[in-house]
Amino acid sequence: MNKINFYLLEYAYSYILRHKNKNIFIVTVFTLLVALLATLFFVTSSLRYELKERIANQSDIIIQNYKAGMPAAIDVSVLDKLLEIEGVTAGKLEVQGKYYFRPKESTFYLLGVDAFEMQDDPVVAKLLEQYELSDSEMLVSKNVQDIMNQAYYKEYFNFIKPDGSLHKVSIKASFDVGEREELKNLIIMSKDTLREIFGYSADEGSDIALSVANKNELEFISSKIRLLLPNAKVTSKDDLLLEYEKLFDYDSGVFLSLFVIALFTFFIIIYDKANGLSSEEKREIGILKAIGWCVEDVLHAKFYEATLLSFFSFTLGLGIAFVYVFVFKAPLLGAIFTHENMLEIHNFQLNIHIELSYILLIFLLSVPVYIAATLIPSWRVATLDADEVMR
Repeated sequence: MNKINFYLLEYAYSYILRHKNKNIFIVTVFTLLVALLATLFFVTSSLRYELKERIANQSDIIIQNYKAGMPAAIDVSVLDKLLEIEGVTAGKLEVQGKYYFRPKESTFYLLGVDAFEMQDDPVVAKLLEQYELSDSEMLVSKNVQDIMNQAYYKEYFNFIKPDGSLHKVSIKASFDVGEREELKNLIIMSKDTLREIFGYSADEGSDIALSVANKNELEFISSKIRLLLPNAKVTSKDDLLLEYEKLFDYDSGVFLSLFVIALFTFFIIIYDKANGLSSEEKREIGILKAIGWCVEDVLHAKFYEATLLSFFSFTLGLGIAFVYVFVFKAPLLGAIFTHENMLEIHNFQLNIHIELSYILLIFLLSVPVYIAATLIPSWRVATLDADEVMR
């Protein structure tokens, strides 16, 4: 195995400095293209990971009642029918929904809980272990508390019921959602209190959550429920995954367009470079051959030159993409991939999660291609006689 020739490496470095104007342009374009591709992949990998984490905290199947195409309350008697379906191991009547606070143009998410029920979400379960809620108390997130404080609700909040009357609920405590950005507008209270706010009777709820023993049977059991309840909307974890995929907005072709544009621009540069060397570069190779350099020495020097430029640009591009996505949370470009979907769960933290396969793909599409585009024209010139090259 050949060792690194530090003399040739030093020559390659000095060559880069001597032609800094041309190389600065190459590094700038190379870096920006790598940064763009890396940004696209970083955003998608982070979103995919976060979506999988969210789905893990969802019930296996959610059933909502619809009347005349509009969401309606669902009776607890429906739960008894659903528990008779083979494969369904458990179920519960849930009381939850959105509440629009017009003075601050904010939408709160209200969750009704029962102290004796097991909670699917670990954050909610931990809060219920810390606090015991009465029918007149609620827990609010820090963000909700800030919004209420702006409207001068510091110790309690008045909810407007469907009949126009007010229902006063005291704020027992606030909680920090941490990295669970989708919970930033969450309010937790007892089911009975929330039923009164939404105008439900004691036997009604917003939806039914089911647990299934065999996760491979989710679609089969969902189809059974649809036949049993033709007016109901049945959503399984698999359905949630498909709906969440719409957040990436692949259907519009934006991702593919950016990817193709970046690659097309890069390969135009590669084609131009591989098409031939400038007269100055040819003359320099001719001088090197005249003073005793062999073809192998020229190619080694050019290899070091291309490697230094491409690795520096590749690393710099990855660094810029990392800071842009995970530090600044991908402003502007992040909006391409996320939008308000039918579930309206669109708050993403963009936590650090990188798939190495994406980095390897970007590397293979850039660094080896650039090195090859540098070596091929250099080899063509280096194989000629020195006097022929310098003419």
